[in-house]
Amino acid sequence: MAGAPIEEGPWKGWRLWHPQPEGRFVDTLGEIHYRDEPPGVLAVIETGHRHSNYLGFLHGGFLMAFIDVAMFAAVRHLPGHTGAVTVQCATDFLGAGIVGKPLEGRGHIVRETGKLIWVAGTLTQDDGETLVCQWHGLLRKVQRRP
Repeated sequence: MAGAPIEEGPWKGWRLWHPQPEGRFVDTLGEIHYRDEPPGVLAVIETGHRHSNYLGFLHGGFLMAFIDVAMFAAVRHLPGHTGAVTVQCATDFLGAGIVGKPLEGRGHIVRETGKLIWVAGTLTQDDGETLVCQWHGLLRKVQRRP
């Protein structure tokens, strides 16, 4: 999953979500950078034409896939955490995402029990000034498959 912090350039101090692409679905989204931003996490992806819909805005399916990354980035550090699956994700689309601008995913843990993790957050652009989506999700802890 995550690699060591980037040591130079514009992403100094950030981490790559998948430093070595593994041919999984998330790799098709593009390069995702993230860092801790208390009380949660901030993930950022550059957007382009391949992320657009017919109207020229960011595609809703792309937005939901990026929300999934933000949810899992928010829970990646939990003690004893080995894996989780998405049980539910509710998304409110509140503004049109603009292609060509970075998309920022913020997420944080709302509550955790023995088997479940509730998370919530937003997708924004313009350094958090433009709200694209708000979301909340529920994850179930599971053991990773070998």
